[in-house]
Amino acid sequence: MKNRMLSLLLSALLLLCLAACGQAETDPPPPGAAPSAPDTGTPEDTDPSAPDAGTPENAFPFTLVTKDGQEVTFTHVPETVVACNPNAGDQLMALGLGGKIIATAFNNSPVNPEWRAEYEAIPAAADTAISLEALLALEPDFVYGRSSSFSDKYNTAHDTLSGYGVMSLSSIEGYTVGADVDVVYQDFYNLGRIFQVEDRAEAVVQAMKDQIAAVEEAVADTEPVRVFVYDMAQEGGAYTCGNNFTSKLIQHAGGENIFNDLDTTWATVSWEEIIARAPEVIVINDYEGASLEQKLAELTENPALATIPAIQNGRITSVTLCESFACSMTGSTIERFARAFHPDCFS
Repeated sequence: MKNRMLSLLLSALLLLCLAACGQAETDPPPPGAAPSAPDTGTPEDTDPSAPDAGTPENAFPFTLVTKDGQEVTFTHVPETVVACNPNAGDQLMALGLGGKIIATAFNNSPVNPEWRAEYEAIPAAADTAISLEALLALEPDFVYGRSSSFSDKYNTAHDTLSGYGVMSLSSIEGYTVGADVDVVYQDFYNLGRIFQVEDRAEAVVQAMKDQIAAVEEAVADTEPVRVFVYDMAQEGGAYTCGNNFTSKLIQHAGGENIFNDLDTTWATVSWEEIIARAPEVIVINDYEGASLEQKLAELTENPALATIPAIQNGRITSVTLCESFACSMTGSTIERFARAFHPDCFS
């Protein structure tokens, strides 16, 4: 009898404990208690190299404004890239992105010798500006080039490419009147953000700034020399740069572009006007088409130009088209110009 009563007592106590436990599991937390955070995965479940999506500087999506005020939204780091021009491709190579470039176009000028062989080994998709059909056939997720590569003529405007799900961007210098070296820095910062290589972009920009500062210091006490940029012969005159990026490179190097007063980036000017402005130095743009030797002959063998100081004194230098556009060699181009304009400062 005692054993049976003991068993009943133990059973009752067990039922009371189970009821209490069940109540504890279903009761709401006390007022003011923080709710439990969901399990977001252990550190082993996350990629330590992945960008911090909570940081505005490297979070996707983001939007950049490019040529003609067109807006392009970037949703991810590009993996298949088309470089539409040598200077654009050069910028990508400078950031170590050559492995992502699947095709190039309009290769009328060599890129930086440091990666020239690697770049020239990439398949070329077009001899000049690439068409929409050719681009879409390559299935890129990003297209980068000079502003001339994104046009209604080839149906490759940025808005058009966005409509096909292709991200794109123009190098700023090509569509900006009066562009200075800060646009090159911004190109690299934009690419650094797009490809999540901000540290590399900053290193390229800082090295460029240091080189330019050193050149400016070297020529600080000199008088600017008058410079004429000869791109090519045109009917009745010559094609030259006005108020553009090349003009600013000349200025940083201690020179003055004699046609910097034009309200456009490039224009055709008469030989009479060139003679009247009496350039002391001539810079020839050397790129595919008429050879450097041919352009030199066009200048030196024209009797009408014999009175130009630059020709009388043999002060003619050359630069590749890539070097005169926004690229990794901008600082070096300024130094080359300065050495040609003010050789005594570098002896």
